[in-house]
Parts: sequence; structure tokens; C-alpha cells
Amino acid sequence: MIRGMVYAPFAEYARAEHGVDAEVHRDLTVGEIVELLDGGRQVIASVHYEIRRPHRPAPGRGGHLVLLTRRTAEGLLHFHNPSGIDADTRTAELPTDRFEPFFAGRGVSLP
Repeated sequence: MIRGMVYAPFAEYARAEHGVDAEVHRDLTVGEIVELLDGGRQVIASVHYEIRRPHRPAPGRGGHLVLLTRRTAEGLLHFHNPSGIDADTRTAELPTDRFEPFFAGRGVSLP
């Protein structure tokens, strides 16, 4: 049984059906996410769902998706988390060093 999003078919679907230049990143670092965001792309990233409680230690990596939309002037990663427990965790900003322990090192970038 396949669980979670399978990135390559999703990227193919986005290109074929919506003309979206989706690119799969199987080995992605937080630094590369920053470069993609600074280059005008958005990133769907695999993170642990407990990213909604970033003040706690990360219990693992991956299994949940968030949409990173930009980097703030202060260097924070701005992202949308549909399973956030309140408005501040549904639309959140974290420094890269707090985001990284939750991040699984894979995702899809979009224009």
C-alpha cells in the first residue's frame, strides 16, 4: 500500500493538467529551500506533523506536507500548515534551524 503523496506522479499531473512547472526534489536541504524561495519558487515540503508545536522537540521527520511560500526579511521561513492548531500555526514562520529537525529532506517546488 502506498501512503502519502508520491511526488513524481503529482509533478507530472501538475505539469500536464495545469501547466505548472513542478519539480521533484528527492534530496533537499533547508539551504536549498531558501535558494528556491529566494528564486521565486514555492516548496511543498515533507515535515513531521508536530511542526505545529515548534517549541517542542521534533519527534521525527516527514509524513506531513506544508507549503513554504517565502522567506521573510528577517530570514524566517513562511509556510502554510493545514493541520495547524490555531491561526498562528496554520500560517507560520520559523527560523531555518527550528524548521530543519522536522524536515524530511524532500519535496516539490512550484513557480
